[in-house]
Amino acid sequence: MMEKRLPILCNKKDCTGCATCVQICPQSAINMVKDEKGFLYPQIDSTKCIGCLLCEKKCPINESERTTNPSPTVYACWHKNMDIRLKSSSGGVFSAIAEYILKNGGIVWGAAYSKDLTLTYQYVENIEDLDRLRRSKYVQAEVNDSFKLIKEQLRVGKNVLFTGTSCHIRGLYSYLPKKLQENLITIDFICHGVPSPSVFKKYINWLEKKYNDKLVDFNFRDKQYGWDNGVLTVGYFQNQGKKIFMNDENSYFYGMLHDMFIRPCCHECQSNGLQRESDFTIADFWGIGRRQKFDYEQERNYGISLLALNSKKAHILYDAGIKENLVSVPRTQQEAYEGNWNYRFSAKRNPQTPIFWKQFQQTNDWEELLGFFQPTFSEKCKLFVKKYCGPTIANKLRRILGK
Repeated sequence: MMEKRLPILCNKKDCTGCATCVQICPQSAINMVKDEKGFLYPQIDSTKCIGCLLCEKKCPINESERTTNPSPTVYACWHKNMDIRLKSSSGGVFSAIAEYILKNGGIVWGAAYSKDLTLTYQYVENIEDLDRLRRSKYVQAEVNDSFKLIKEQLRVGKNVLFTGTSCHIRGLYSYLPKKLQENLITIDFICHGVPSPSVFKKYINWLEKKYNDKLVDFNFRDKQYGWDNGVLTVGYFQNQGKKIFMNDENSYFYGMLHDMFIRPCCHECQSNGLQRESDFTIADFWGIGRRQKFDYEQERNYGISLLALNSKKAHILYDAGIKENLVSVPRTQQEAYEGNWNYRFSAKRNPQTPIFWKQFQQTNDWEELLGFFQPTFSEKCKLFVKKYCGPTIANKLRRILGK
């Protein structure tokens, strides 16, 4: 009798946490286990494994070739509905695509907070529930059994829109049989790198202790001071309502921005670039107007999205109805990637990261970590000008300085 061979999954440093291996296993022999930094990695139970090697074959990192679409068509976009636009982190283009899918009887997946602010992939079937999928959320989402559920939804003939990181979309395509992918529509976003859920949890616990109240929602990108100059992080407490987090209270965001605690694979991302697996790519259109004239400067305060149509399917859906809810301005690929470093390149390595992780594992007190998260002088200036001069003057200063 031939001895079974245990599967060889990708190296830990390359693993994206897509959980394709977990969901493809016919014996439920693989579980996602959190490491000391708070990231989930697959762990094989050798007593359950039958050696079919399906997980090894379907791991997207193990695939020898990456299937991508041609170079994209790029637009600067914003939603025609101002209320939706202001609820969104940038211009509301995700909402326009999702609304079209939902109005035509489809299902929309995206990242949403659970009651304890754990981020997971969830789905909605009506426009009224769409708000919980809106807005940027700077923490890695748990995949759980979402690919299995999507497979069943596609099997019964539903159109399914999945919005997630490019690496998780790569895992979803690897998981699904080709014949079921016809009704799948995918949106990825230009990703800075996914931060540790355990770091976010420690930060949330610190805020709740400080305010003696429970956080029930969190928005990293509030537009109270406008869209194009710095960030404004707000939390929503159970009893005290909305609170603006600045300085030390916004330390998590600055840590993420400086690549302090992102997943190791994000430093050597295998899913970025102009040519992608996804149908659509969305992002903030940072840097718009620097290379070529932009005739809608007054729109900056409210948010401008970058929309890239990557596939033939994306072009068909865009022309069929998505564009009806958008103001769309054609732009160049060069302008798109020059303002978004991570469109083509991986997150940089912060030399302080090893020291941070050592300290993180030794303390439960967030305040002992604050020294790692200080905003730069430039970031402080942006927020100061926006807060005390207003977004209009801030935008004029930005154009004068060429930043």
